[in-house]
Amino acid sequence: MIRHSLKKWLQMAPIRIILPVMLTVVLFIGTIFLLILPILEARMLDDRRVLLRELNQTAWSLLSAYQAKEEAGEISRRDAQTLAIETLRALRYGPESKDYFWINDLQPILIMHPYRPDLEGQDVSDFTDPNGKRLFAEVVKTVRQSTAGFVDYQWQWKDDPQRIVSKISHVKEFKPWGWVVGTGIYVEDVRAEIAAITRRLTKVCLGILAVILLLSWYIIRQSAKGERRRREIHLALRESEHKYRLLAETASEFIIAFDHDGRILYVNRAWVATGGYCPHETSQQSIFELIPADAHAVFKQRVGQLQSGAIQQSLFETELTTAAGAKIPVEVTLVLLNDDDLALQFFITARDITEKKTAEKQARIHHEQLFQADKMATLGTLVSGVAHEINNPVTSIMLNATILQKAWHAVLPILDRHRQGVGDFKVGGMTFSVLQDRMPLLLESVADGARRVKVIVEDLKDFSRQSPPQMHDRIDINLIVNKAIGLLGNLIKQSTRRFESDFGGDIPIFMGNAQKIEQVIINLIVNACQSLPDRDRGVRIATAFDQVVNRIVIQVSDEGCGIPEESLQRIRDPFFTTKREAGGTGLGLAIVDRIVRDHGGQISFDSTVGQGTTARVFLPLEKIEPNPRDIL
Repeated sequence: MIRHSLKKWLQMAPIRIILPVMLTVVLFIGTIFLLILPILEARMLDDRRVLLRELNQTAWSLLSAYQAKEEAGEISRRDAQTLAIETLRALRYGPESKDYFWINDLQPILIMHPYRPDLEGQDVSDFTDPNGKRLFAEVVKTVRQSTAGFVDYQWQWKDDPQRIVSKISHVKEFKPWGWVVGTGIYVEDVRAEIAAITRRLTKVCLGILAVILLLSWYIIRQSAKGERRRREIHLALRESEHKYRLLAETASEFIIAFDHDGRILYVNRAWVATGGYCPHETSQQSIFELIPADAHAVFKQRVGQLQSGAIQQSLFETELTTAAGAKIPVEVTLVLLNDDDLALQFFITARDITEKKTAEKQARIHHEQLFQADKMATLGTLVSGVAHEINNPVTSIMLNATILQKAWHAVLPILDRHRQGVGDFKVGGMTFSVLQDRMPLLLESVADGARRVKVIVEDLKDFSRQSPPQMHDRIDINLIVNKAIGLLGNLIKQSTRRFESDFGGDIPIFMGNAQKIEQVIINLIVNACQSLPDRDRGVRIATAFDQVVNRIVIQVSDEGCGIPEESLQRIRDPFFTTKREAGGTGLGLAIVDRIVRDHGGQISFDSTVGQGTTARVFLPLEKIEPNPRDIL
């Protein structure tokens, strides 16, 4: 029974369906396991190397700090080196806090190694790993050639001397003391992560393969049904041409037959009446005279697919042109009648969908209007109810962070004197010397985080406010733009080598809110800089005065990655952002649009994917009251 079903299934499944499915599966699995996974492993190793370099730079900075104290005469070199050794000996990182740093000199003599104290003070120039590699000699050779670099070798697994694995270390020379500081990662960690990913991908691939097989079975089954139906229709047409003509002539749909050259062979009464052609005119026409020129290529492709047997019928939407030149939107079913006893003919059954298109368009517009109104109402209610509740704890955090900073600076001398008496001591799981460096950063991070939350809340309140801002400032737009560029100097230098500004002359002063206009300029420049894929792409800002319509024009252009058309229509919607993972809130351009409208102006965006984006702000000299529909 099973063999019979399988044989029947294979007979139903033509090679043109089975072969693409199998090729798709093979290419998909091959791409995952032969291309993506090796690239992923290489990328993970590169990321780990970058992390090693940064971690080793931290250790090098600690040595530099102690050496600076030595140069300042605060401690002797011996004391400075002793403190540096003990600090690095205790320093750990990694998931199990077992990754470490070591120190050797250029002889090389091993100065400090947390897990091999038996080698400390010994000449390790001839020390080799299990593969015979003189690893410390290789370390010295690397730093002599380029001051810092990577060395790979075999070494014990963390604090387990019985387990030997591959390791990659970053080493860097500390020239003032003739030391080399190093730290490393285990390649085994990366391989374990890749193995876990491989197992997950294998399960996913098996699931996808099962879905593809089910879909293939369904498609083949449906194709078989379509083929049987086509044969039945074909037989019925051959048996009764009279019935066919009767049905065609009385049908409300448009029915048109044409040959492989496109010459029309038959049209029914419905098309004669609607199209406005005389019956004798249709016999002299080509089907392509009825199809719009921009749809010719697609229509020819579908005809070719039918003629080659790739498809049995084609359902699509297009337009038909009447004798008066009007275009009627239709839903077309295109089929091929091919028989040994008959000439090759194509049949079109077209249904007028003008009312359907109109209804769909009106429904879509109505839906968008309802959605936008509901979204704005919900946003206003949410902001007004939540902003106050968020501001209270954020204000408390900011005040307490300031108090904690003052308290820390006050208690720091006491703790420092205590360290001088008893030596370095631990506080909260870390040594005081480390805490002394980290505490200001931690407190500043708390304060910065609270300030960021406060700014976001203020942006939300500003976006949902019921009344426009005060417009009492006399604004010189060139000064405002120049100030914004100065505030963003560091971001601009980090983002591009090609920043240009063009300040128009004779631009009048206008009344408005200077702080809000500056916020508009800053947001547009920040967005332009963040869109650049590399520093070779440029950003340009220009100001001008359009005397014809009496308005000021501000233009910010970038050569970034551009914005897709579907996103360009939504970039001014609140909370819509393409930079969610980078911390974007989706309020920047929504607030910019609100500020510009409050000043009676407009903002427009033009963008081409891969080429860049241009934002234009138009500000009239006479302030216009905002549209009541713009106020939430």
